[in-house]
Amino acid sequence: MEQEFSGEVFEWRGPAPYYFVAVPERESDALRVAASVASYGWGMLPVRARIGDTEWKTSLWPKDGGYLVPLKDAVRKPEQLDVGDVVDVLLMVEGLPSHEQQQPPPAARAKSAASPAERASAPRPKVSREPIATEQLKIVPANEASWEDLQAVFGTTGDTSRCWCQRFRMLPKESWASEGPEELAARLRDQTACGDRSADKTTGLIAYYDGEPVGWCAVAPRADHPRLLRNNRVPWEGRNEDKTDLTVWAVTCFVTRAGYRRRGVSHALARATVDFARERGARALEGYPDFVDGGSVGTLATFAAAGFTEVSHPGLRRAVLRIDF
Repeated sequence: MEQEFSGEVFEWRGPAPYYFVAVPERESDALRVAASVASYGWGMLPVRARIGDTEWKTSLWPKDGGYLVPLKDAVRKPEQLDVGDVVDVLLMVEGLPSHEQQQPPPAARAKSAASPAERASAPRPKVSREPIATEQLKIVPANEASWEDLQAVFGTTGDTSRCWCQRFRMLPKESWASEGPEELAARLRDQTACGDRSADKTTGLIAYYDGEPVGWCAVAPRADHPRLLRNNRVPWEGRNEDKTDLTVWAVTCFVTRAGYRRRGVSHALARATVDFARERGARALEGYPDFVDGGSVGTLATFAAAGFTEVSHPGLRRAVLRIDF
């Protein structure tokens, strides 16, 4: 049984400091059922975990109905993880019977569905998997869209509704937990100036399909991202770049609405960022895809199809792609 998710590194200081990533609620539901078979006591659940290029054996800690993944120094140091960093985690549960390894038990699958209240309050997304051509999308600067449309793209559950595209914009010691989703959402609303067509600055693009908001892409000056500036691997390793240069822009986040994923929305948004940045004075535009799991930062194929070319390869799974204007 495998679970993949993203989470934020946080620290708990007891007799000695410990670092953890919290398992999201949906994944915890499935793991809790698995624990009835595989736990060796006290609710501890043996797993193999992988972050980046580092894989190790550990046990999940039960807490408040969910689970925590402990991060020892042998994991954090090679991956250069610090408090507040958002990481992609793969968990492989140990000790399950073979039939349990294939998929979560029915009870866990049922709990992973949206609540009736969520389904009633949210517009129903299309369920087609047919590709969406670029010409079928209307892509506009975020200040020309409503805040309600951007909220619809981010949704009410999952990491997007907690992060609100602030991963690279938070200051040292800030985290999802310390700031909270309401504060982070308010920051994004200010950054995008949604609904204010007269605004002279906005930080992204929103895609529409048949009048429905279906995707978001963040694009802004690279120097506007405090956490990106202090990251000593991506995008800086092996490069001699002025971190304060406001004419170099960065594409830092993609969000596609449920029901429209893997249909070409991110590819179209990536292409649209090129003109968006150039028209606002950028002399170059960068992206930082993840080879293993593109997630919110985008895939190599997404950037390559938009005309970006590789200029740096910091690590086995990350790259810097760029367009110079």
